[in-house]
Amino acid sequence: EVDQLVGEVGTANEELAPGAIGKVEVRGSSWSARNTSDIALARGSRCRVMAVSGLMLDVAPERGR
Repeated sequence: EVDQLVGEVGTANEELAPGAIGKVEVRGSSWSARNTSDIALARGSRCRVMAVSGLMLDVAPERGR
């Protein structure tokens, strides 16, 4: 179920500026995602799924690495 993705860690497939929409990989699948943080995500950086809106994932940079 898509809602079970909340809390999962993914990888940005492209650079995502704050508020931008792009692609991230989570559990081996590519998803549309929105960077909901005020910090840009670099391509290849790890991000955490914060929420799911339909088939869009809301992501933010992974903290505490």
